[in-house]
Amino acid sequence: MKQGEGTIEKRSGRLGLVLATYLVGLLIGGLYVGMISPARTVIQADFGIDGTLGIWMINIYTLFYAALIPIIGKIADRRGRKRVFAICVGIFCAGSVLCGLSQQFGGLALLLVGRVVQAAGAGGMIPVANAEIGTSFPEEKRGMALGLAAMVVGVSNVFGAVAGSAVVGAFGAQNWPMMFYLCVPFCAAVIVAAVVLLPDSQVEPATARMDVAGSLLFALFVLLLLLGVKNIDFTKFAETLAQPATWGPLAGAAVAAIVFRFVESRAQDPVFHLEYFHSRPIVITMMVSFFIGCFVISLVLVPELAEYAMGEPLGSGGYYVLAIGLTSFVTTPVTGKLLDKVGPKPVMVIGFGVSIVGLLFLALVAAAAPGRIAFIVGLAVVGAGMGMAMGAPTNYMILENVSADESTSAIATITLIRQIGTSIAPAIFVGLISSTPGMGGYQNMLLCVALFNAFALVTMLFYRPK
Repeated sequence: MKQGEGTIEKRSGRLGLVLATYLVGLLIGGLYVGMISPARTVIQADFGIDGTLGIWMINIYTLFYAALIPIIGKIADRRGRKRVFAICVGIFCAGSVLCGLSQQFGGLALLLVGRVVQAAGAGGMIPVANAEIGTSFPEEKRGMALGLAAMVVGVSNVFGAVAGSAVVGAFGAQNWPMMFYLCVPFCAAVIVAAVVLLPDSQVEPATARMDVAGSLLFALFVLLLLLGVKNIDFTKFAETLAQPATWGPLAGAAVAAIVFRFVESRAQDPVFHLEYFHSRPIVITMMVSFFIGCFVISLVLVPELAEYAMGEPLGSGGYYVLAIGLTSFVTTPVTGKLLDKVGPKPVMVIGFGVSIVGLLFLALVAAAAPGRIAFIVGLAVVGAGMGMAMGAPTNYMILENVSADESTSAIATITLIRQIGTSIAPAIFVGLISSTPGMGGYQNMLLCVALFNAFALVTMLFYRPK
């Protein structure tokens, strides 16, 4: 029997409770990705800082989240997913408390420390939960369970900003720490449920030493790479690339990558399997994950697009995201059932195809003659396609191409690749918007997103599992 398999099948009566425990953990971690965005200006005013410093409330989270995902995934494969999942929820809870306390103690410095701790906890919950679901659930229910997990992550990311605005509105701007304190009882409940309900993965004792040097180098590489990319203005590419704030981190990332490859080739239990690059289906899975990251992050520009196109009041454009969230909410679990019947390839091809149709409609019809109904229809079609392509199929793909004992670190790898896409794409999209005045910039942005989806669709045509 493969590692981690069979345990849940023997206790099928608890399937729903086990899945619910993981889903609540994913919901908590997903909401706090975007929840701080609407409160950022409030916190900046409270701390007396400007946007240049305030943006690091978001940047530092995304940087460390991406850097720590593969490392925590590897630890989970070695120490057991149940234990690591519960610990990660606890770490996330501790980080949230630190963020809340920063109003009275420590100010911005403590808030940033708390965001790093939050990122470490969230970076473990997603790959651990998906790996446990993907390897331990009965085969006939695996796709549906992965689909539900993807739906929760996607919906929570989309509605995180809405939840942040609701909390600030309910408790008042001066009580913004409640945003962080509210998760404490939920985290405590998830930890108790994890200890009581989750099965213990059958982890064989590790005979090889943990790749500590490789882990540190890999984290350094990801941090420097994303830090350099965030400083690139694609409308002034050569100019910004020549600045030390850009080429310095990128050069450091290149050096770290070279040293990392040397160390990793000699590691007994590498944190990142270099042989993945020699597996065609895994490389395709990573490429598609990158384009999905570019696709998903484009949705953060939907409120701005709606406000500009239809003259909506500032801050009200976020309601248009509901059109995406509702249709993706419907199609994501359906996608899970289809995965069990037909596999990931046709599901992904249809999903990207539907998304392309929606994006082209938005760019060529809705943006050309702005109207609420046209925008809502286009966004709903995009959401339907996103629900089919996001999350579950790529997790399904990677799991059918790796052994069970490395499933968590494998899912962590494609999660990292997707996160790199979400870090690189915004600079491209914003550059396209600012390079052409009026709606033309937004139309170019939408066409670029459609092009990324087309690349992903064509890439999927070459996918064949091992």
